[in-house]
Amino acid sequence: MTEIVITGARGYIGTALARFLAAQGRALRLVSRRSATPPSVVPLGDRVTEIEADLGDDAAWAELMRGASAIVHLSARTDLRAAEANPAEDEVLNVQPVRALLEAAARADAPPKIVFASTVTVFGPSPGTPAHEQTPDNPCSVYDRHKAACEALLHDATVAGLVEACSLRLSSVYGLGGASVNPNRGILNVMMRRALAGEALTVYGDGNYTRDFIHLDDVVQAFAFAADADANVRDGSRYVIATGQGHTLAEAYGLIADAAREATGRRPTILGVAEPADLHPIERRNFVGDSSLFCRRTGWRPTLSLPDGVARFFAGERVSSVASRNGVA
Repeated sequence: MTEIVITGARGYIGTALARFLAAQGRALRLVSRRSATPPSVVPLGDRVTEIEADLGDDAAWAELMRGASAIVHLSARTDLRAAEANPAEDEVLNVQPVRALLEAAARADAPPKIVFASTVTVFGPSPGTPAHEQTPDNPCSVYDRHKAACEALLHDATVAGLVEACSLRLSSVYGLGGASVNPNRGILNVMMRRALAGEALTVYGDGNYTRDFIHLDDVVQAFAFAADADANVRDGSRYVIATGQGHTLAEAYGLIADAAREATGRRPTILGVAEPADLHPIERRNFVGDSSLFCRRTGWRPTLSLPDGVARFFAGERVSSVASRNGVA
């Protein structure tokens, strides 16, 4: 029985992807870093198993590759500030696992199929609009330079015939799901939860930085499409995964405030605050992406606009809240 291996299976995207694939009856191996009490993210059964593994160890990767139809590598430390503070540690956590994977792949009977989670911030703070696969890279943070290094390793290994790999460069992901372990990520989700709690939403300055917000459900679909696609999709390419629609932070927060009023009867205040002195240049970026290449090659399409995605968040939170009060898991 072939299985899809998901690393970082307890993370925000990993949890959602595991639930989506498990609901289809897919056989899964859910991999997390070592932990004393690994929680189940989907109902366990004959077709879903959870594994703790040291992904910096090529022997661990060799074991994961056995019987795997594809590997979706989501595991990473995504903390921008931690990476800046300790680049060497970030390389161990984010780059060394890919090197170990490729060492194991070199000994495998057949090239493993790999889908790697990357980020559009590899393009840098001012990539032009819309950014696509031919847009030059300009990584300006340690985290982004390490993502670019992983992409390059996977590209070169694909050209050498060791793996079939592609990298999905994700735009700003949001949507109802598990909480991110990194407080510096998922700002839209943070603000939607504040709005539900009746708290004020804070935005730097006038909120004119533009983002391309993509819903978690569309991101999950993109990973599923990439894992199941023909080999020509996993040819070492880096794909932009975005909606093609830009919204300023001020516009996005306005949508959140309106949705909160609809859901709770209270419209939260939106407060402009001064940018901190240590704000990283990548946090001042303006970005809109063009996913045409991935769409053409796989048939994937983003389906949720930002207003619809925000509305779905509030509707889902209301259902979750009622279920919790009624003792429903």
